[in-house]
Amino acid sequence: MLIGIIYKIVLLFPLIKSFNLGRKSSFSAQNYIFIYLLLTFINEWFSFIRDQLNPDVKVGFQYHLYFIFCIVFFHFFYSFRFKYSLKQISTLVTLLSFSYILFFTNFLGRDFDKKVGITVTLFYIIISLLWYYQKISFFDKYKITDDPAFWISTALLMWSCFFIFRVTPMFFFAKNDNEFLQFLKIGQNIINIIMYSMFYLSLIKYEKQINL
Repeated sequence: MLIGIIYKIVLLFPLIKSFNLGRKSSFSAQNYIFIYLLLTFINEWFSFIRDQLNPDVKVGFQYHLYFIFCIVFFHFFYSFRFKYSLKQISTLVTLLSFSYILFFTNFLGRDFDKKVGITVTLFYIIISLLWYYQKISFFDKYKITDDPAFWISTALLMWSCFFIFRVTPMFFFAKNDNEFLQFLKIGQNIINIIMYSMFYLSLIKYEKQINL
């Protein structure tokens, strides 16, 4: 529980950084990452407070909607960066992800459908690798670590690799090894902390670009 609270506090730092950066320049200069951070912050704290009031409440539908929002947001986030055929590929990946969620998952259900979570992780993995492919294939004068999208892509890729490992056997461990399931939840919160620390680094890179 403590590590979960620490994660939600850490999430506040990139949110504040993003807000201040957007107020000084414009939110479009950071590809509207503030919107993603704000909705993530609200979603996580709302879930935490509701869980304290009623730990048996089902939050499946809430997270299904949140994951759908994530697909929409990062589709547009990367669409402004992809060139040539990669933009078309990313659009196809987005449409396939949506189609699978709409027709092959119970996204309207109150119970969390792990197929929705797996779809989002695969979307993150593919779209992050597409960005890496473009960055490596089309050289520019800037170091890859100076690109804000590097930190965001790395964060999404890292988060996805762990999350897909956690969510795939989630219901099996819930019935057969709850102790290991709790261990995975702790690990997920640690990954979340690292992820949003990378988002903070990406905002620092955005800030340097704006001040050039």
